[in-house]
Amino acid sequence: MLGSADDGVPVLRTRSARLRRILMPLLILTVVGLVALLLAGRGQQTQIIGAGSTLAQPLIERSAAAFRSVQAADNPSRAAQTGNDWVLDGSGIQYEPVGSLGGIMRLADPEVDFAMSDYPLSADGLAQLGAVQLPIALGAVAVVHNLDLPAGQALQLDAPTVASIYLGRTTRWNDPAIAALNPGLTLPDLDITAVHRSDGSGSTHGFTGYLSAGSPDWAAGPGTSNTISRPTGTGAERTGGLIEAVRGTPGAIGYVEQGQAQRAGLRVAALRNAAGRFTVPGAAAMSAAVAGHDWSGRDDYVTPLSTADDPQAYPITAAIYAVVKRSPQFRQDTERTLRYLAFVMEQYDGAAQDLGYLPLPPAAAQAVQAYSATALTPGA
Repeated sequence: MLGSADDGVPVLRTRSARLRRILMPLLILTVVGLVALLLAGRGQQTQIIGAGSTLAQPLIERSAAAFRSVQAADNPSRAAQTGNDWVLDGSGIQYEPVGSLGGIMRLADPEVDFAMSDYPLSADGLAQLGAVQLPIALGAVAVVHNLDLPAGQALQLDAPTVASIYLGRTTRWNDPAIAALNPGLTLPDLDITAVHRSDGSGSTHGFTGYLSAGSPDWAAGPGTSNTISRPTGTGAERTGGLIEAVRGTPGAIGYVEQGQAQRAGLRVAALRNAAGRFTVPGAAAMSAAVAGHDWSGRDDYVTPLSTADDPQAYPITAAIYAVVKRSPQFRQDTERTLRYLAFVMEQYDGAAQDLGYLPLPPAAAQAVQAYSATALTPGA
């Protein structure tokens, strides 16, 4: 009950009231503490978040699952005893395949730890992002088509002819320019539908680089870019969209990562390389393409990968780059990312090749990791 006023303020005199006066502040402090812990937990990200290349998507998603399994095998009951701060909850790595350009743009988000790209960033681009780029594997862009050809016969194409198709000048499959590249092959009298990526894509960058190197008309027009300007034909978003567009359109032509093309059952064309030979993507052809490449990182890996003149080389072989933040603010997250990338380069090589990628040669992987240790040292 209310008693007399002390200094004009009513005072509760019952025993229960006195207990409430003692317990309520404690309860409030407890609730506030719990909320603070929850908010702090949100700020301390315990998983790796990445975004970018659809060409690299199968490699990242499959290797992420394998990496979690390896980490869990160290000690399935207590992550702290594995020697790192990894959270073994089945969601240690998240990756969103938004295209190389989309991934690079998302790296500005504090929650995104790495971006995957099929082409190198310039020195200015790296400086603006406050990031370092590391080649971690090799991939290949395949030119695919939807033509019903006789069994055992492959379509042969070169850069000038493919450029003419994407410039809208060559519109039928039985065009004399295509027929000249395919002696003895009966080509259908069928319209060509050129399918291109509508989003910013490293696959587009590699594809247009091949066209620019072999076609003066293309080099002087659209040029090398992660998007195709003034496109003809049909646009498709992401790799899945392009695969579906080619598969669902008789007479279509497109470009996609070679492992994904094979898994989708698409026909792959043989491309003429710098030595004048027609080659298809594969481990031997990709290895020949990068023979003698300097992996030291003395140029911070900003120089685009150029294919060798080896007759066996596949001409649209691309390095896959991981772009990671170098700010001390993100040091802990970067260390998690580097552990995962080291796993991809050192332990996931066989499985990566099964997916259609080419692991870096052991000496190259060692050089990349030595570079990362220096480039990502605080104050470097």
